[in-house]
Amino acid sequence: MRRLLLIALFCGVDAQAIFDAVAQNSMAALKQALKADPGALNTPGPGGQSPLMHAVLTGKPLAVKYLLRKGADVTVPEKDGYTPMHGAGFQGRAEIAQLLIDHGIDPWNVHKDGNNPMQRACWGAEQRHAQTVQVFVEAGATAEQLSKCEARSEWTKAVVAKALKALADKGTGKAEL
Repeated sequence: MRRLLLIALFCGVDAQAIFDAVAQNSMAALKQALKADPGALNTPGPGGQSPLMHAVLTGKPLAVKYLLRKGADVTVPEKDGYTPMHGAGFQGRAEIAQLLIDHGIDPWNVHKDGNNPMQRACWGAEQRHAQTVQVFVEAGATAEQLSKCEARSEWTKAVVAKALKALADKGTGKAEL
């Protein structure tokens, strides 16, 4: 990754332009940055993050949507191996998690630490984390997956309890709310 960044710098390409465009959450700015440097789509930047991961972590849904449409590689992890779906869970980015799911990204990918994106959302203390857990519930969370949710907020506890009750009432292994 460091090599790609050095190559970009030596070639005179402004590798920062794509990240500035992500920060603006502007499709026009992203279009301009990618026109100037088509290779920037998956070029690592701050913290070893791809532009897509940067958009996910900083909560920029327009940028996520545009980068996905342009073919951003959704499997490119950041420096610790977390993919964009894990980032959406950890940061409590419900709208972005839904965009990724709609794009066909597996919401149940397990990181080498043994946790999936919904578990990361469960750890969050804000209401946005509970909203993100709800996205995963609607994506078909199983009772087993929900039982691993270490909810830290009353909002998330309520989402999980409702989903588990729905599963028990239906007698199935998948939540359908």
